[in-house]
Amino acid sequence: MTATGIRPDAKKIVKTNTRIKVTPALREEWYMWIHFLTQNKGSAWKKFSNIFVQADVSSDASGRTFAGVVDIPFGTTKVTAGEFSDSLLSQDIQVKEGEALRATLQMMVNEMPQFIQGKTLVCKVDNQVLKAVLERKGTSHNLSLNNVGKQIYWLQEKGQFHISLQYVESNKNVSDKFTRQSPGIEASLSSAFFQKVWDNLGPFTWDLMASQANVNKDVEGRPLLFFSRYYDEKAQGVDVFLQQLSHLKEMFCFPPIPMISKLLKHLEQQKVSCVLLVPRIWAPWSNLLHKHALATVTFARPYEDRAFSVTHATGKRIPKKFPYFMDAVYVSFE
Repeated sequence: MTATGIRPDAKKIVKTNTRIKVTPALREEWYMWIHFLTQNKGSAWKKFSNIFVQADVSSDASGRTFAGVVDIPFGTTKVTAGEFSDSLLSQDIQVKEGEALRATLQMMVNEMPQFIQGKTLVCKVDNQVLKAVLERKGTSHNLSLNNVGKQIYWLQEKGQFHISLQYVESNKNVSDKFTRQSPGIEASLSSAFFQKVWDNLGPFTWDLMASQANVNKDVEGRPLLFFSRYYDEKAQGVDVFLQQLSHLKEMFCFPPIPMISKLLKHLEQQKVSCVLLVPRIWAPWSNLLHKHALATVTFARPYEDRAFSVTHATGKRIPKKFPYFMDAVYVSFE
């Protein structure tokens, strides 16, 4: 509405003759306020008693990754973590910290709705600006941060809980370590080079090791079904090594090099077929790979700078150059 140039004190004739385009974002804002005014009547949390969840809820973000940890005493520890999508990589750290908190709360809404309903969640963050904005002690002209704040608000409405933010120093934030893992294990394959693999050995339905940020897409641009390393709201499951794969078909996987051996043994145990993207090197797993290889396609030469990329600590995506040939290998243990 600001983009129209109309001010509150503008003349009536100016307001009458100005047309405002109803965008999806504006329509969403209207419905949100209608809900707020009719359902909550301006007192969003008056129905909540001061019952605090006995859990360590922490979130954190770096230039390239986010993480959230929910540690329940005498219970399970749940972790959500991953790389930011391209649309978030260029955002400032406050937006990324907000997204980390949003992703953590989304995990709780999806995974433990009965545990949090009607409760106050004490959430630990190491960003004072984010804490101030979300607690209304400050405001932000950053529309992206405001948008994340709205999503966090409506997650509370959906899950019927309230959050109380607690500032902690970065070195005391238990989720911090998950945002500082080596970017080398998160190498992404470019869409152009994945298309080459698809054309030779596809089609594919599954991407066995991926996240929302780097999952490969089919020829129509739709993300493949995938398993993630940590909780991911779009994933079909967490940790491929805990999954039953025997009923799945058309699988693709680009595993981190240190995990190739473990993955091959898992595929062998499950008695399935899969296309793997692996380096052409001698390794303890080489014999097992070649024994069950039905087809091999070389599609990247040493130091190829267009096929792979990783996210730098600054949040920029840079080429990843492997010093060896990279092969797409169709292996079958059926």
